[in-house]
Amino acid sequence: SINNKGRISFENTLVLLFILVLSAVILTYYTKYEELIKERLAHEQVYNINTAILVYLVKKGKFPEELSELTKETLIIEQNEGVYTKKFLDFHPIDKEGYPIDPWGKRYKYDKKNHIAYFHK
Repeated sequence: SINNKGRISFENTLVLLFILVLSAVILTYYTKYEELIKERLAHEQVYNINTAILVYLVKKGKFPEELSELTKETLIIEQNEGVYTKKFLDFHPIDKEGYPIDPWGKRYKYDKKNHIAYFHK
């Protein structure tokens, strides 16, 4: 009947509206959570870069001039089992020139005076 068609249409509209509101809430939380994960990852990566800077100092006797040196120069590790080589900063996202990049795709900053890496959002 005509009354049922109107009620079914209204119910469908309510269901659709509920789904849209729920989707908006979920998307908002997802975006905030994704940003939190990126910030935590950036802090962890800065820690790793700063550790690599200190290892570079110990092995080379000087601080790197640029962060790209950490991804280009080789670290030689001698152990009882043999000699191993690796980059000072391995397994880290880098740009075309070899500079470490943060989760937002920007280069990490390097304070040459204090010899520390950091990031700006």
